[in-house]
Amino acid sequence: MHKNLQIMGHGIPHGNLKSSNILLNNNMEPYISEYGIMSTNNRTHPSPNKENNNRDGDMKTFKTDVYSFGMLLLELLTGKLNQDNGFELTKWVNSVVREEWTVEVFDKALIAEDDNQESMVHLLQIAVKCVNAYPDARPAMSQVYAMVKSIKENEDQRSLASDQF
Repeated sequence: MHKNLQIMGHGIPHGNLKSSNILLNNNMEPYISEYGIMSTNNRTHPSPNKENNNRDGDMKTFKTDVYSFGMLLLELLTGKLNQDNGFELTKWVNSVVREEWTVEVFDKALIAEDDNQESMVHLLQIAVKCVNAYPDARPAMSQVYAMVKSIKENEDQRSLASDQF
């Protein structure tokens, strides 16, 4: 099991990143299980082009891990589980966002618990970039990490500013 979520640094894609493969210890620190165990018949990202679907769906790459990480974010934000290899969840999220009802995407319990919807919207934007149907259009995991870190830093700065008043 690997604690490091920056799996690109290891030079091997995870290949089967999903919510059931992330375990938390007593301190709520994440550990990733099944690292490097790749399923050749499990398509983890749809390709818009049928010709590429077999090649892209069966070949586990870092872009597949980015897609899977985006699905994890969507599951966390919406409270809905990934089914049908994520196609239905991504289709639903994209349709709601396209209609500019973004807040409707979020799990109601999450909204009630967290008063920072701005950060949630930014995480949703990252997730949508990660689940892009075109693998080459997805950001690298290092870019995803930088975007998430930026959200956290902005949140910390807002918290410090509000504590001063």
